[in-house]
Amino acid sequence: MPLFRQPTDSKPHAHRPTTSARHAVIAVATFFAVTIAALAPLTIPVPGGEVAAAATVRTVIDSKSSKINYSGTWRTTRNAADRGGSVRFQFSPGSASMTFEGSSVAYVTRTTTSSGKSTVSIDGKVVATVNGYSATTKHKQTAFSTTGLGSGSHTITITRTGKKDPRSTGTNSIIDAFVVNPQAASAPAPAPIAAPALPFMQTPSGVHRYADCPSATEAVSNADELISAVDRARPGTVIHLAPGTYRDQINMHANGTKADPIWVCGPRDAVIDVGSVQDNHGIQIKNSSNLVIAGMTVTNSLKGISVVHSTNVTIADTRVENIGYEGIHLRDFTTDSTVVGNTISRTGQRDAQFGEGIYIGTSENNWCAQTDCRPDRTDRIRVLSNTISSTSAQPIEVKEGTSNGVIRDNVIDGANGMRDAQEWVKVKGNDWTIVGNTGSNSPLHGFAVNGSVAGWGLRNTFTDNSSAVNAEGYAFFIHEKGRKGSSDTEVSCSNSVTRAAEGFSNLPCTG
Repeated sequence: MPLFRQPTDSKPHAHRPTTSARHAVIAVATFFAVTIAALAPLTIPVPGGEVAAAATVRTVIDSKSSKINYSGTWRTTRNAADRGGSVRFQFSPGSASMTFEGSSVAYVTRTTTSSGKSTVSIDGKVVATVNGYSATTKHKQTAFSTTGLGSGSHTITITRTGKKDPRSTGTNSIIDAFVVNPQAASAPAPAPIAAPALPFMQTPSGVHRYADCPSATEAVSNADELISAVDRARPGTVIHLAPGTYRDQINMHANGTKADPIWVCGPRDAVIDVGSVQDNHGIQIKNSSNLVIAGMTVTNSLKGISVVHSTNVTIADTRVENIGYEGIHLRDFTTDSTVVGNTISRTGQRDAQFGEGIYIGTSENNWCAQTDCRPDRTDRIRVLSNTISSTSAQPIEVKEGTSNGVIRDNVIDGANGMRDAQEWVKVKGNDWTIVGNTGSNSPLHGFAVNGSVAGWGLRNTFTDNSSAVNAEGYAFFIHEKGRKGSSDTEVSCSNSVTRAAEGFSNLPCTG
């Protein structure tokens, strides 16, 4: 069926060409380094307010444990349904930190009608914002977890933000427990294959990268072999691409498991080239889960890499260049997926207004065509440590309908291109965290929130970003549908700004 272009704001509708290629059918499961999920209760008490399971290496550090360092005023409330029979809570500024040795950690809370939002930091870096609100009280709720942390000591910190869900009556932060796994959760790491030369990036723990690609279970050297290998893939399959040109659209429908994702890895000189920016995708992923695409080059296609109605997909360390529309696009209820360490350039070669570098979600104008007239809840997406330049539209655009994602540590240069954009990063979704990004040379503004769609563009936070705008606008421009400040956008004073003619922001900074 035809694919419809999702226009940005007032951009006109356009039809995508119908694409065709072979599909691979596999099984179903889940994988993601940072997820909101329930952990199995562990109920064997040991001294010191900690709980351990005899048949597993997991350890639970209860809220009463002396291993947790509380700053600010915290109080205790008891309920037999909580771990250890109680939780600690606060409704004034403060945080709770715990240092541990382990490869994974989870934050367990009680969600209530009066709970607010809290940030989660690992080793001093904000990695998530969690919402503690629920319509009814729920105990032992895992609000955050991360796996695959490196060896050595780590610190997790939960910090009350003072912000809340609109339905909540308060802004409490609540600590029930932390769950730690002191050993690697899966089999020993296999020997990595040779990685392409990539710029140095700070990579969050637990994120799959090209250098982590396991030893091959399948080796391919052309498009036909690659498509056939994906068709045969099962959890744990690792497909290596040999150097060379792969002249076909690569359609993927592949499902691994959390423990055994499916990997498709290739060096930079493994080049997926469909031959024209007028038609077809380089890689199109549909109805997939626990899939890692890493390392290769995608060029000369209408769209670079598309991820449609999938979960726990990672696009890592690819080069995407000379593309007709956008470089990497995640849409149609794709969730819990990561775009990390990619180099994206020269997008919009067919049509400048559709040339985003990384595009998340679907325009409201196309919800009826694409998502049964529902908001496209492409949620909990992480856009991390990408290098983006020479895009004709926004280097990163996040559409209305999306929520709870992270845009972090990306490097953006708008010096060449951006003919149909006014800012590096445009956010129209809700509850996104934009932290530690570096931008230079924008046509007008640096970072922007657009609240033109009712109910969207709300409660986004900007922290520790660096903006050398070199233009006539603001470093942070917040367009709100209602009165000034009604979007609850938080622009931290920790952001660094140079050469923005209008100044820091059209809203006062916080903190």
